[in-house]
Order: sequence, then structure tokens, then C-alpha cells
Amino acid sequence: MSDEISREHQRLIIEKLYRSGDSITSTDHFNKKYASSIGHMGESSMDVHDFARKMKGTEFSSYDVERFTKSITGKNIDLEKL
Repeated sequence: MSDEISREHQRLIIEKLYRSGDSITSTDHFNKKYASSIGHMGESSMDVHDFARKMKGTEFSSYDVERFTKSITGKNIDLEKL
């Protein structure tokens, strides 16, 4: 199993975090808010640990980020241990 999260999976996770039905719009909104501090998401694959570190710098709960990441990618991350 790869240790990367695809851009499509990143977009789906962000869509779920915003409780939206549109991953493109959700990702655009996310990037407008966070790109200056954590960089752009949903544009290319990235290491699962880099993804977790970036998501820790957002307003979303660790529980939701971990849960949606697991349900979409099958990968376990633990934001509290970073």
C-alpha cells in the first residue's frame, strides 16, 4: 500500500469536512483560507504524513480528519501524535 494520498482523495476528504456535495468548490474554499499557511491541497499526491501535518494546522477537528481519511483512503493517521 502506498504512503501517499492522491489529489482526488484529498478533495473528497475536504468535501466531507465541509459537509458539501462538491469537492472542487470545497477544495477551492479550503485553499483560499489555508494556502498561505499550509500550502495548496488537492493539486497533487502527497505523503500521508505531510497531509496529516497540514491538516493539523486547520480548524477542523482531528477526529473528523482522521475519520474521513480512514473512510476514503483506508489509511490511519493520528494528528495528536504529530
